Amino acid sequence: MLLFAVYLWATDSGPLNQKVVLGILSIVVLGYSITFQIGKEFANYKHFQLFGLNFFKSRLSIPYPDYMIVFSPKFKQGAEWGSLAAIGKERREDSFVIRFFTGNKHFTVYRTSSLKKAKEKALELSCFFGHRD
Repeated sequence: MLLFAVYLWATDSGPLNQKVVLGILSIVVLGYSITFQIGKEFANYKHFQLFGLNFFKSRLSIPYPDYMIVFSPKFKQGAEWGSLAAIGKERREDSFVIRFFTGNKHFTVYRTSSLKKAKEKALELSCFFGHRD
């Protein structure tokens, strides 16, 4: 999208408002991210960021977990549509997640493609959890 916006600006084609909107949208798509902040007193926040800079922060209501696990879920997506439909295959995504469990509910805190990173983050989070009165 950004390449197309640059092309429109370079060739001076299309109306100005289309070039500006396309440029802004492509920058937002490239730089937008959401991160979670888990505090020692379990004061949690959800950060909406653009290129790593916070532009909005909201309180995140997560019940105090009974336990936390690191595991590798298997995600599969059928090939009924998209680029995989032509080959007739399934798309698999292997990742590692950290989840908090409270009763039968869960909250995914972290997702990565590296088991090492997931373990490091889980150890960092585990120091926040002790016996809670």
